[in-house]
Amino acid sequence: MNANKKIFENSLESSQSVLKSRFNSYLLTPIKMGFLSFSILFSIILFVKLINYLAATETIFVISIYDIMISIIGFALGFLLELTLQIRKRQNNSIE
Repeated sequence: MNANKKIFENSLESSQSVLKSRFNSYLLTPIKMGFLSFSILFSIILFVKLINYLAATETIFVISIYDIMISIIGFALGFLLELTLQIRKRQNNSIE
């Protein structure tokens, strides 16, 4: 009876570690990459708008909703790229 309990606990721990590993691989890592892509794209847009404002080609410094939308597209592309890379890495590991 005690051996069955230890087997159950070991299988439960291994299931939890597999679940945690997949959660990190398929959700957290792509979200981190998405935020990184969003921030890089938004920083570039902000920098260009600031240079245009300081060079006096623009009279008003404005961040529009389109700038945010373009950055959100950057988030989506970064997320999808990293998710695809994680799936490909998992498939390559299972083939070997």
